[in-house]
Amino acid sequence: MKKISRVERKMRRRRFFFRFILLISLILLVFALALNSDFFVIENIKVIGNIKIPKDNIISASSINIGENIFKVSTKSAKRGLMNLPYIKEVKIKRKFPKGIIIDIIERKEIIQIKEISSFILLDIEGHILDIADIQNEKLPLLLGLKIEDKKLGDNIFLESEIKENIEFISEGHAIGLLPKMKEINMVDNNNVNIRLIDGISVAFGTLDNVKYKLNYLNEILKNIEKEQIPCKMILMDRGDNPVVVLDEEGEG
Repeated sequence: MKKISRVERKMRRRRFFFRFILLISLILLVFALALNSDFFVIENIKVIGNIKIPKDNIISASSINIGENIFKVSTKSAKRGLMNLPYIKEVKIKRKFPKGIIIDIIERKEIIQIKEISSFILLDIEGHILDIADIQNEKLPLLLGLKIEDKKLGDNIFLESEIKENIEFISEGHAIGLLPKMKEINMVDNNNVNIRLIDGISVAFGTLDNVKYKLNYLNEILKNIEKEQIPCKMILMDRGDNPVVVLDEEGEG
């Protein structure tokens, strides 16, 4: 086997080095041309997954502009801007070469509203404040008595440890599908919670002790009332371990 001389090894290293430099130079040249080429100018920004938030608001919050070079877009910066919108839960931003951007979002959904003085605070299942409205949303259950002070859009009220039982009521009620059946929940006194259902039935829920058990028990009672077509006007759960179903005499007749 022919032995490679020191001079030849040195020449090989030099050739490898020059080829490496040439390759890097070509890559940088191509990148520089791409950054300044009209071929990679953004002409279309597609937004998918939005229901509540208008497309124009999403594009504006991303700070991505038509006419901008697709390589100059910072997807991390755009994502940070979008996550400042209270209704956005998750966001993915993709480049669609050569001239497109896709913004894919998952929105948060309102599940309840809280009356605070003259405003209505809309929350999602995780407790984030999505909106503060002047008019009541008739499609959402209304919660009375929960004090929310010095909170702004995007804040999470479920981080408040002193309302642990109230949070459990909301979370469990939503999980078993009972919360949407409620029209109004009065928690002015946590030892005397009262509920008014959409169908007109009033529920004296009592204390917030054993919330999960009591909500599931109430749910089963309501299922039975519906199944048996019982004319009920009130359910008393504050009179001991056994709830009392008060019949609507007019409906019964």
